[in-house]
Amino acid sequence: MSRTRLFALLAAVALMLAPAAAIGHVTAQDDDPIILGAPVNLTGWMAAYDQPPLDGAKLAVEKINEAGGVLGRPLQIIEVDGKTDPATVGNAALEVIDDGAEVILAPCDFDYGAPASQAAQEAGMVGVSFCASSPLFGSATLGDKQFTVSMWNQTMAAAAAEFGYNVKEWRTAATIIDQGTEYTKSLGDFFVETWGHLGGEVVSEDTYQLNDMQASAQAQRIMDLETPPDVIFISANMPDYSAIIRDIRSAGVTAPIMGGDSMDTADFYTALGSELGNDIYISTHAFIGAEAGPAMEQFIADYTAKYGNPPEVSFNAMGWDTVQILANAIERAGTTDGEALAQAMADYEYNLLSGKLTWSDAESGHIPQKEAFIIEVVDGQPTFVQSLAPSWTPGL
Repeated sequence: MSRTRLFALLAAVALMLAPAAAIGHVTAQDDDPIILGAPVNLTGWMAAYDQPPLDGAKLAVEKINEAGGVLGRPLQIIEVDGKTDPATVGNAALEVIDDGAEVILAPCDFDYGAPASQAAQEAGMVGVSFCASSPLFGSATLGDKQFTVSMWNQTMAAAAAEFGYNVKEWRTAATIIDQGTEYTKSLGDFFVETWGHLGGEVVSEDTYQLNDMQASAQAQRIMDLETPPDVIFISANMPDYSAIIRDIRSAGVTAPIMGGDSMDTADFYTALGSELGNDIYISTHAFIGAEAGPAMEQFIADYTAKYGNPPEVSFNAMGWDTVQILANAIERAGTTDGEALAQAMADYEYNLLSGKLTWSDAESGHIPQKEAFIIEVVDGQPTFVQSLAPSWTPGL
């Protein structure tokens, strides 16, 4: 990402996140619940990314409460629908804070989650996104008490590029990058940068606009290339992802396809089915299966017992992980006070369903250090390939 573009993004964020009046903490009694406010998107296209982790978070709260709670207090989640609208998300955050929230669970995207974290910061509270992966989602942009449990896009994109270049031995790539969100733009840019660093060639760079729901022109341009690319990297969100892939395959493009975690949704696998759901590789947060270890197997069993069906995607596990992190850090800090809790969170290595996680200190951005999981879509279903910590990642 160029310095000019980063400054522009930060300027836009500053305008979007105009300071709100500070809100004081509610003084809790020893037996009152610790309220986790969840101003997340339960309707609109972002629901595909916020509802699954919320379900995982609710399961974690249930299990922690069965074991005695945190500091002898039960956990409680209060959710308010942000409706896939940044202004509504910000207002929802203020609502849950007014209702006694002591920590904020923020949405899985910078554009649609930053207002929640800004409200938490203004109230002196810790805010944690389940899975926002933009490098703007950290303390440098949002404040010293703000975190994300996701890897940043540098890691996600670099893992995809290294897998493609080193494991699959692809050498040429075409890209289609949605210009509608910071997430999709930075993920695509970091893939291009890493691909070039590895020695690969990007033979075509194309764009897409959020909600267009068709990519026949982009597909035709790839078909018209003199030499077909070894792989096509697409950076988009659902439901756009499935529409783009349908147009690419309909045009006769047969190259393997790669993408980021926003592919990893139940709707994606259903939309493609066994006919189109092949030769697709995803760099994502975790894998829901025995290959991820016994802790994941127990999570699957517990989730199935609670909801009547197994977890479908890695985002379910991210909600579980987020609540486990908070419970651990609150116990160690002995308080939900924002400053103390943020320090406790940054001073620890977590062993999660989504892998090991550490954060850098607030001064350096609360950078999350994590591996990515590479999964392959086979006959419309995700299958485990490997976890991967890239050897090189782009910087800001």
